[in-house]
Amino acid sequence: MKIGTMNNLPWYVRLTIFSAIALVVYAAFWYFVTSGTRKDTAGLKEQIAVLQKANAEAQIASQRLNEFRAIYKNRQEELEELKALLPEQRELTKVLEGIQDRAKATGLSLRKFSPKEDMQQDFYSGKKIDVSVQSSFAGLRSFFDQMAHYQRIVSITNFEIKQMDSQGTAKTVDARFDLTAYYASNENLQKQNANQGKPNTPAGTPAGSPAASTTQAVQQAVTPAARN
Repeated sequence: MKIGTMNNLPWYVRLTIFSAIALVVYAAFWYFVTSGTRKDTAGLKEQIAVLQKANAEAQIASQRLNEFRAIYKNRQEELEELKALLPEQRELTKVLEGIQDRAKATGLSLRKFSPKEDMQQDFYSGKKIDVSVQSSFAGLRSFFDQMAHYQRIVSITNFEIKQMDSQGTAKTVDARFDLTAYYASNENLQKQNANQGKPNTPAGTPAGSPAASTTQAVQQAVTPAARN
């Protein structure tokens, strides 16, 4: 088409032709010139989506980690409290010495303090002591009251009491009873540690934690003490 001929065309026809030419030029520029930039932009968008997903997962994991740390701290505190109630076997000697000291402090005269056979249970053990004392009734009652509030788990069974034939100011009754001090034996602790290492133990199961195992032992140990 000659330029002179185009000048003779109506204005709206010329506008349509120029618009079509401009559209073709823009389409060619957009397709050929910006294709690399568009490809890079799409790749960056994919990377951003992946990073955003990973960031969201990391935030969730961080929150759960903080929760687990708080739970672990609470379980450790609970375990320390329960250890005070149910000592390990190596601490049993100190527990028995503490009981003897309390007996003497309340005015009891120990006539017999003989260890007997150990009592073995699934989660705990008990050292039974055959005890014979002479004291006043008030002193004996004071000793029993101290045992009821003792920080260790103990029980008193097979209790016998009778008046002395020859009474003194601080000695009016003869008493005999079995005193049992409960503790966590080495075998039970090793068994619990072995159970914790089993892969089929569900995560978060109360029985899988040392604190929960000690709690169960405490509850079982308290039951016979409560009956007596």
